[in-house]
Amino acid sequence: MDKHQQPFIYLKPEQKYIDRYDLGTIRQCLHYYQGLYKELPTVMKLPDKDNTTEERRKTDWLRMMNMVIYSIKVQRFKDKEKTVSEWVEDDRRKQDKLDNTEPGEFYCKSCNVLLSSIDKHLHDESDKYLRVLFLYECPRCKKREGYYDNGEIHKSKPTLCDKCGSEIDVSIKINDKKDTTTWVYKCTGCDFKKTEVDDHKKWQKERDAQESKDKELLEKLRKDFCFTEEEGKEALAWFDNLKNITDDMKKREEKQKDPIYQKAVSRRKLKVVEVNKLLKEALEKDGFIELQLEKPEMGKYVAVPFIVQDGKTDRAEYDSKTKLKKLITVSLEETNWRLMSDGISYRVGYLSGKLRCYETEEDLSLYLKNYK
Repeated sequence: MDKHQQPFIYLKPEQKYIDRYDLGTIRQCLHYYQGLYKELPTVMKLPDKDNTTEERRKTDWLRMMNMVIYSIKVQRFKDKEKTVSEWVEDDRRKQDKLDNTEPGEFYCKSCNVLLSSIDKHLHDESDKYLRVLFLYECPRCKKREGYYDNGEIHKSKPTLCDKCGSEIDVSIKINDKKDTTTWVYKCTGCDFKKTEVDDHKKWQKERDAQESKDKELLEKLRKDFCFTEEEGKEALAWFDNLKNITDDMKKREEKQKDPIYQKAVSRRKLKVVEVNKLLKEALEKDGFIELQLEKPEMGKYVAVPFIVQDGKTDRAEYDSKTKLKKLITVSLEETNWRLMSDGISYRVGYLSGKLRCYETEEDLSLYLKNYK
């Protein structure tokens, strides 16, 4: 590469990326703030249906504006770390590609002399496929050629005339004193001619002016529109809590409209002592005696094994199991307890099974939906 040619710098100090992101946050907040503020006179002229004072309406509108800005600030803070990291990584990848790709060896087609690499830049039409384009010059005849890092020759696409379709001849004149570049376009097939001048001093002046404005904007408004790390974490926690409250309210409203859930709410919530008493009374009326509730199984649901004796010795096994199942099912229908799907086991007059307790309306509602 020519010793006077400065390589392009993609990767910048991290603060540059932070400033870039914060500028975006400030401009977005200002855009919404100014737009909403312009609407205030219109809002004040709208028909007043609630008989509120102008001051109250203005206060409500300004409060809404501040809430919109606050939500933007929160979302921008939430995305900041990830976005800045992506920008840095993207530029680091480009910088590594440009810095660490070495030129190849190519020879002048006219002189058969080894070409000298005088310039290079990154060709990134697609961010997924980066190539380095090297510009070579013949030290003898001064002809120039471009080659990509994979050895492919660079082919310039001709500029065509809009009037006749012929190729445009492009010449460049550089004026170091005025720091300008003049581009002269001449059609090879008609009288079309155009001249463009790049005034580098003017461009640099405009760029410096914009950078000065950006710096001023950051100094004046960063505190107003960009959260510090501590402020941002507190705001995210507040918003998450607000979202949870809103979600809970929405779920509560849905439950109020759900007939199955309301059915679950209306069921009696019984303790194990009450279940024991309820079943004992119901079963003894039909000849089932000595009901005993065993040690409970404490999992996601409370499961309580039970055993009972059939006092009617002439009752067959099938009839005994069927009758007991029906009695338990009917007795527990209006409660939060159910006979488990394992059913009833029978041996020599002993009948056993398990009862399940649905401690919450949600659990019972889910059961009712699945087994309605």
